[in-house]
Amino acid sequence: NRVCITVAIAIVAESCGPFTILPALMNEYRVPELNVQNGVLKALSFMCEYIGDMSKDYIYALAPLLEDALMDRDNVHRQTACACIKHLALGVRNQGCEDALVHLLNFVWPNIFEQSPHVINACLDAVDGFIVSLGPNFMMLYVLQGLFHPARRVREIYWRVYNNMYVYASHSMVAGYPRMENTEKNNYQMESMDVFL
Repeated sequence: NRVCITVAIAIVAESCGPFTILPALMNEYRVPELNVQNGVLKALSFMCEYIGDMSKDYIYALAPLLEDALMDRDNVHRQTACACIKHLALGVRNQGCEDALVHLLNFVWPNIFEQSPHVINACLDAVDGFIVSLGPNFMMLYVLQGLFHPARRVREIYWRVYNNMYVYASHSMVAGYPRMENTEKNNYQMESMDVFL
């Protein structure tokens, strides 16, 4: 029943404009009860999925609410907020909202080490949305730091994100690779690629 209501709210937001329902939803999130807040986050997720690029006008209003949800102790809060951010990031691609997306990415990124598989999948979906909207080269700055971490558990999740990026945009990642200096044993320079770039 709750899913039907959230889909109906999203359809109203698409046809009448998000400004008709967003103030009521954001006000309802202030109720300090987990079920109410989860319902609001689910409705926002469906709304961002439905309205698409109209999200660019509301991303700055939604950012503080999503920050609060991503810092909550409840797993479902963080999972639903990541789902909402995925749709938000895909909707505002090439709309000039990169500053808000980077801000939200800084709140999503620590959740990739979560234990729950549902939260991990939601976080990786959100990261995939950021790869599309911010570009793989920007995301390489986040991923490179953990690819060769001493802890296996850290390396695994970073390699998982890297492999997703490689599947999505391997051709775009070339420019984001760090330049390696030549050593006595190895020659890392690729002159033809340097000329091409």
